[in-house]
Amino acid sequence: MKYVIFPNLTKPAAHRTALAVCEKLRGLSGEIIMDEALRQQFDAVGYIRFLPEDTVLQDADFVIAIGGDGTILRYARMILRDAAAHHKTPVPLVGINTGTLGFLAAFESDELDMLERLETGDYTRSERMLLQAELPDSAGIQTDVGCIALNDIYASRMNGKICDFSVAVDGQQIGVFRADGIIFSTPTGSSAYALSAGGPVMEPDLALIEMNLICPHSLFARPMLFAPTRSIRVTYRGAGNGGLRVHTDGAETAILRNTQSFTVRRADHSIPFITCKGQTFYDVLSGKLMRPLKA
Repeated sequence: MKYVIFPNLTKPAAHRTALAVCEKLRGLSGEIIMDEALRQQFDAVGYIRFLPEDTVLQDADFVIAIGGDGTILRYARMILRDAAAHHKTPVPLVGINTGTLGFLAAFESDELDMLERLETGDYTRSERMLLQAELPDSAGIQTDVGCIALNDIYASRMNGKICDFSVAVDGQQIGVFRADGIIFSTPTGSSAYALSAGGPVMEPDLALIEMNLICPHSLFARPMLFAPTRSIRVTYRGAGNGGLRVHTDGAETAILRNTQSFTVRRADHSIPFITCKGQTFYDVLSGKLMRPLKA
């Protein structure tokens, strides 16, 4: 097996955890690969093979991301970029949590014995739905992969001004709203920003698009769920120096001006997540998001 390891070295425990992961996988006869940019931090480990970023995922069996949820999102995007560039299916992603919440992680940094299951096949593979934003060229569109989100695509106000925008589904307008912004979430992302904005929690294996307004100026605004086949178009109705910032998984992707639109739809590909602990989604939900409520 070939394992590509990406530690987020801004996390205090990530370097130590990465060394322990390398030693564990070496004992399982795995081939360990890292980005060339990490050579200085890990060169003392003589059995790691360092490759340039554009080839590091070549022929990889698993990607192991060590950090928090932001780290997992970052390397999910890298996996998608590699898959698009080489016209192949995305490499399965394994998250090891050294962050605060680690809701997307397969296991914690003190559970590295779970790595043996990657060799034996004793794990669960979950295909996670992705969203794609289509933006006007003048809004500063990056690349197709730069507009793909595992968690959410959201648009929020600029200059402290409340936003006016209309929403149409498959060409049919469903409403004109006034709010601080709007969130479109995958089932995976329903436990992230969308949850904080009052949305429902969805099982990550579902295929749905959630729409949720951010601080709506209305007594009757509620989250909405759409079939994954829908195409949802948001048109900004602003004036003056205002604007609408569009983000994919928290990274700013574009700025829209008056009358400009962006469209959200299901992406053509999914990304495989690996789970090793045998926990259900509800075990993770209870253990992570309900932790402050427990004695």
